[in-house]
Amino acid sequence: MKILVIGGSYFLGRVFTMNASQKHTLTLVNRGQYSMKSFHVEEFQFDRHNYNAWKQLTDHDFDVVVDFCAYQQNDIKTVIDNLKNNIKHYIYISTVDVYLRQTGKIQDENHPLENRHFQGNMGEYIYQKRLLEDELIDTCKKYNIAYTSLRPGNIYGPFNYAPRESLFIQRVIENKTLYHITNAHAKFQMVYVKDVVEAILLVIENKLYNQTFNIINDELIDYDTINFILKSIKDVKIENHTIEEALQKQYPLPYPLVKEEQELYNGQKIASFGLKYTSLKEGLKITYEAFLPVYQKKA
Repeated sequence: MKILVIGGSYFLGRVFTMNASQKHTLTLVNRGQYSMKSFHVEEFQFDRHNYNAWKQLTDHDFDVVVDFCAYQQNDIKTVIDNLKNNIKHYIYISTVDVYLRQTGKIQDENHPLENRHFQGNMGEYIYQKRLLEDELIDTCKKYNIAYTSLRPGNIYGPFNYAPRESLFIQRVIENKTLYHITNAHAKFQMVYVKDVVEAILLVIENKLYNQTFNIINDELIDYDTINFILKSIKDVKIENHTIEEALQKQYPLPYPLVKEEQELYNGQKIASFGLKYTSLKEGLKITYEAFLPVYQKKA
């Protein structure tokens, strides 16, 4: 298929490009920090907010658009307004964070969405993602374009630039102590980056139109789960510390700590179409191997 990828050079978009380019024809739009031309893709470098720049693509026809970097209102509308006659299917990468928070329920695709506008960067991120899901549906319906909204959560794996699992991997490589957080009782979920890529490809190839899918492993984990997996790879010391002590020592705490922060999700709808989730044990080992040469050089 002919696929337009918006934001195909960072983490998830990068891994998607690396895999999808092996069997589909890809055209990438990104701002140009990282070129992906070595994967035999056509590449356009411009800021997506430059409305007129999209006219460069009006002589292209696309079976699918996969949008990894829509973060503010009109990001989707701008693309479709310019390419409405050239698009058959628009896939928007949203987030599980759009669901109504603190209901105590495991959130599937029928769970109510969050309408509150929280303060701070994360609050704005959630608010805009929520608005963009509505924008996707409204704009695609206007032009009779099929759409799919995908909601991944806590993506990890090679090429992840967000400081999450890599912080623990770095400590292990540098022979630093891991912490058992004694008063952290929250559970959380993660999803391996290649599982998200596989989910996107399943949606594309099975033409799963006008639907929404969570992409999240049902495996419930905590900080100790990560500790034990990494300790099985390389034997490092684990010490007991409270949340407060860990914060004082600037220990990484990127995941939920207390039950008040806990949000759980159901990722089985997409699994019914053939997605098999990678266990954290397997995915984290692969991720460790990917980051090993990076942090060995820094050590």
